[in-house]
Amino acid sequence: MRAATALVSLLQAADIGAIPNLWRGDDWIQADSRTDYTSCGHEDLDRELPGHGWPHGQLVELLVDHPGIGELSLLLPALAAVTHSGRTCVWVLPCQEDAPATARLPQGIMPQQVATHALPYAPALVEAGIDLARNIFVKPLTARESGWALEQSLRAAHLGALVGWLPEGAGADADFRSLRRLHLLAQRHRVLVFILRNARHARAPSPAALRLQLNEENGQLQVRLLKRRGRPLIEPVALQVHPARWNPTPTPSAPPPKPAPEATHPSLPQMLQMLSSSAGRSLRTILTN
Repeated sequence: MRAATALVSLLQAADIGAIPNLWRGDDWIQADSRTDYTSCGHEDLDRELPGHGWPHGQLVELLVDHPGIGELSLLLPALAAVTHSGRTCVWVLPCQEDAPATARLPQGIMPQQVATHALPYAPALVEAGIDLARNIFVKPLTARESGWALEQSLRAAHLGALVGWLPEGAGADADFRSLRRLHLLAQRHRVLVFILRNARHARAPSPAALRLQLNEENGQLQVRLLKRRGRPLIEPVALQVHPARWNPTPTPSAPPPKPAPEATHPSLPQMLQMLSSSAGRSLRTILTN
């Protein structure tokens, strides 16, 4: 402990800015000169990412609370840049074994009614500027096929980006080994690698260099950086990944109905006067006729 304290004192007294290749824990914004970065398309998030964008050759893990909240829309600007550069994007879709079992569903709910994953939608990809001719979609049947497809895609020479769903149910140790292999393969070709998982894995160990937890609030995507190089980010970054017109607008509540006027009952003298006048009119009518 004394040696460490003495070292800190020496570094504080020295001009540490003049020491080459010295990285400080709070100096997270410095980008690795050997790593390329692609902007995520959102300035607020780029400012919080080391290198101001998605890193090439490093595993990026996206942990989603609920599918379909904009997790794929977050990736579309970077994937569009990849296809414009003439490289290929590979999508390894969730395997069939990840489909919900009927026994675990509430009564009256069919498996096809449960959105377990948000899958890419071709018209949305085209609208985002992605060249569909440079996209490959793989639909594995089993977890073993899914792992094979993920690793083989990263061995392709002309790959630009990989988006894949890690199979569920393998266990924390097996998941870590799978992610570790994907991270090492990503470093070979310096490509973008995005792996999507359920948010319940947020506390599980991961070799990913960048981990983001995504949830939706008030029509915006809330991005919480669980892991990045350097100091953590306490507050989430709110992004409008969908057009604002998609946000549900509250219907104006109808004004409360006006209370009906209270019925006024005549007093006894008024009732006698009304009866007498009515009787008088009737008597005059009879005499006249």
